[in-house]
Amino acid sequence: MRNRTLMPALLLAIVAGCNGPLDVKSKNTIPTETAISDSTSARAAVAGMYHGLQSLSSYGSDIPEVGDLSADNAEFSGTSTSYGEIDDNQISAFNSAVFDIWSQAYANINSANEILDKLGTLTDLDPATRDELQGEAYFVRALMYHDLVKYFGDVPIRLHPTTDPNAGSTITRSPVSAVYDQILLDLDSAASRISDSSSTTTASGGAVRALRARVLFYRGDYAGAEAEAHAVETDFGYDLAPNYSDLFSTTGNATPEDIFKVIATVHADQQSFLSYDYFAKAVGGTYLLRPTNDIMAAYQPGFDYDEDDPSDWHPTDLRGEWNIQFAGSRKYGAKYRSVTGTENFPVLRLGEIILIRAEALARLNQLPQAVSELNLIQTRANAPIFTLGSHTQQEVIDAIVAERRLELAFEGDRWSDLVRLGIAADVMGIDASQTLYPIPQAEIDVTPGLTQNPGY
Repeated sequence: MRNRTLMPALLLAIVAGCNGPLDVKSKNTIPTETAISDSTSARAAVAGMYHGLQSLSSYGSDIPEVGDLSADNAEFSGTSTSYGEIDDNQISAFNSAVFDIWSQAYANINSANEILDKLGTLTDLDPATRDELQGEAYFVRALMYHDLVKYFGDVPIRLHPTTDPNAGSTITRSPVSAVYDQILLDLDSAASRISDSSSTTTASGGAVRALRARVLFYRGDYAGAEAEAHAVETDFGYDLAPNYSDLFSTTGNATPEDIFKVIATVHADQQSFLSYDYFAKAVGGTYLLRPTNDIMAAYQPGFDYDEDDPSDWHPTDLRGEWNIQFAGSRKYGAKYRSVTGTENFPVLRLGEIILIRAEALARLNQLPQAVSELNLIQTRANAPIFTLGSHTQQEVIDAIVAERRLELAFEGDRWSDLVRLGIAADVMGIDASQTLYPIPQAEIDVTPGLTQNPGY
């Protein structure tokens, strides 16, 4: 799709010349016994693991972008076949972007597995440091598996480094329920080891609780999700950023809302492509994607991009004003503002956690509390304030789902929301089989035990 430099050699999982992302042993792999051999190389390996999250096949581009492109927030305006298929919800099993997402996630998992397998053998790490680094690896592994299960459904669970070139012959897909069980086990392990409660660029205690809230929410455990989200709100000192725009500064400034964010720099293998892909060419981007007319009308009811003049675009919702702008007559996504790719990506932030708690409370029929949470987000955005009045439980849920769309637009959550709600096929006018991405054919070709999702 684009030229990409995925990761440096210190990131143990990704290699050139491998037959598949679950078979990563090749002549270019750093041997495990020399790659993590002391405290210094252990810390370098953990840094490399985080570096993998910056990849353009992860949070640097693909994960946030396809989550809106498959849905009704973004549309394709470039020439890439892979993104065109995703926009049309007609994805081939040979789609290169889907393969990139799959392979990068498993590369990141393999990095975490390398760390978990080796740290216990090191003699120059004090126990507290060992626990912290292991906890961070458990967190990243859980995060990657949740991304995978949301897009692909049943996926292979790999808990140890892939070093055997014949390993593909034994790999099969695990049921979604088993993947969720493993994610929660990993988060338990992370929580028992991580003592840091302040970092926002590495895994912290708050990040572990926030990810658990998200995982339980997507699994449909609303009581559990509400409890975890409440703890994140009250126990770690987070607060909503005063201004929504503060979250997306070109220099990645810290805000009180940050829970866990991926750092990007101007280096070729670390930069974010989010602004570069959404910005119109007149303002320095490639215009690979653009906001849909539908999301514009959601921010400013009654606005019709095809009929109205750009001067009529003046949403009172501050998120719409920030997220969508015009270059001449051309609409473009403006949430991320650095065309050199220096903005950080908010993987977990308090705004999402508040909305998770709001929806969980609504589904538990605690409607006044749910609306109170919802109003926190609406007030900051200068959006119309929802009042409970005589609204039904479903109407409150619908209002929160609509607010998630506005708050989290272009952060990659919309498609997963449509799928978890069981409405993706109706909203997008597609066959239900298209609500899961295909397992990459290149992976199936070298992994006989893998089966394809129905419809591909």
